[in-house]
Amino acid sequence: MNSSPMESGAPIVVMIIFGLIGLVVFGLWLWSLIHCVQNRYLTDNNRIVGIVLIVLLGILGSLVYLFLPRESEPQR
Repeated sequence: MNSSPMESGAPIVVMIIFGLIGLVVFGLWLWSLIHCVQNRYLTDNNRIVGIVLIVLLGILGSLVYLFLPRESEPQR
């Protein structure tokens, strides 16, 4: 008997892989949003722009926020 891919469990593996990718993407999105809100080195205008960027563009906004140049912590 030939078994089709549907009977071999392949769709379950694909669903698990996509589920894990989705979980990682959501985690990155949530982390970048929380980091933007709590980042004390951002000005109010930069924080608002960051939040809007992350919320409206989703994962793309998170990646932009992640790779934007950051100011270092002020020297004491």
